[in-house]
Amino acid sequence: MKRMFVWGCLLAACVVRAQTEALPAEVTQMRGALYTELGKLAEEYNAALLPIAEGYVLDLRRLAARMVEAKDAKGQDAVRKEATRFMKALEAEPDPFETVPELPNDVLHASVEALRLVQQGYIAKRTVADRLRNEKAVELGEKYTEALEKQAANREARTYRTAEMLADAQKLAEAEKKETRRVRVVLQRKDAASVLFKEAKAVFKLMPPVPDVANLKERAEAPPEAGGKEGMLTLNRLPPDVQIRLSKPVPYDKDWPPEVTKWKYEGTGNFSHDYSLYRTAGLPGELGIFVYDKTMRAYVAGTKRAETVNVGGNAVTWMGKGMSWLLTDSRDLVCKVMFTTKTSAVSQSAGPAGCVAVYSTSESNKLIGSMTVPLLTEVTEVRVLKHFSYNRLNISWQKDGKVARRGFTIPDHMPLRVVIGVNCYHPGEVADTLIEIETCTQVGDAW
Repeated sequence: MKRMFVWGCLLAACVVRAQTEALPAEVTQMRGALYTELGKLAEEYNAALLPIAEGYVLDLRRLAARMVEAKDAKGQDAVRKEATRFMKALEAEPDPFETVPELPNDVLHASVEALRLVQQGYIAKRTVADRLRNEKAVELGEKYTEALEKQAANREARTYRTAEMLADAQKLAEAEKKETRRVRVVLQRKDAASVLFKEAKAVFKLMPPVPDVANLKERAEAPPEAGGKEGMLTLNRLPPDVQIRLSKPVPYDKDWPPEVTKWKYEGTGNFSHDYSLYRTAGLPGELGIFVYDKTMRAYVAGTKRAETVNVGGNAVTWMGKGMSWLLTDSRDLVCKVMFTTKTSAVSQSAGPAGCVAVYSTSESNKLIGSMTVPLLTEVTEVRVLKHFSYNRLNISWQKDGKVARRGFTIPDHMPLRVVIGVNCYHPGEVADTLIEIETCTQVGDAW
């Protein structure tokens, strides 16, 4: 422990020394911009903590009311004790070694299942918030080093009129390279985000402030909110298990990255497979969608309301939401799409249904191939493969040992748009589906 403490002090000293070293004005300005963004990130994180804590208190109140209705004395006592413990914990000194200081794992009440689920939901929200904060901080650090490196390369590539100007440019480039190396060493650490925040003197809170319980009374008596505006789902409003799965990194061999890592996220939009419509005027936003593009995952939720709408003179019945990805080369069209739903379709002609469509962006978004599959089971898999030795695309879906496939001809090097989404058919159908784009072998049972 003593050795670890000494190393920690040395690392801290290195950070302080690196910050206090004189830097050229250009580098100082770029570092200042990084620190400003880190400060904003810390402020956003701090502001998000109170709503999470308030949501937990509201969940406890609603759970207590359910316990009263069920005449569960044991449950009432457990919830009351947890509410008291939680409020006291928020006023105590946080333990920096606890992931969630105000709700450590040793206080989980496994004996009361409903309470334990509420607690786990709170822990999941806090854990995801911390993870997203750290990922964004590291991303800012990476963009900073890339900008420094690019600037240094540009200086060295220029032609200078005098030897003095050349010497000044070389000095600046060397300072930029040195700063790049320093920050990259920081980014390799497990606590890189914490180090960056410390350098920027941006303080993020370890625990949320104490909620004003009196102001929560009216909200506690109201029914839980349904999930926000259509099409505007936010991460902290999603189910905890979905939050965790959305933010889980995509596993792959970085020395041999798969084709999906070359895909570029474009955006979301209203989607229908009737005529493979995407982002088309007149198509209503029936469902909501949240995309975590860094992990190539999305969550679609909501209830279909409209029966049939007229779009461009055609009657459209299937409606939902989709996300789009851009590919610069059709040879990278190799993926497996997993649809995990909590509400399955009752038949092959009903929703919810998973949809995959491939368009040619160089031919006015011409549709090349598409497939819609009913989400009859909890997990549905769709594969999209282009054979590496000839110009053939297959979209396939396996059900009960049988493979349904659609084949299309597609040339190499063609830029593409891939749209993946969920649609519903009948009014009242509910979507509650996680979409995951995963790596896949180049050929297999689809050929």
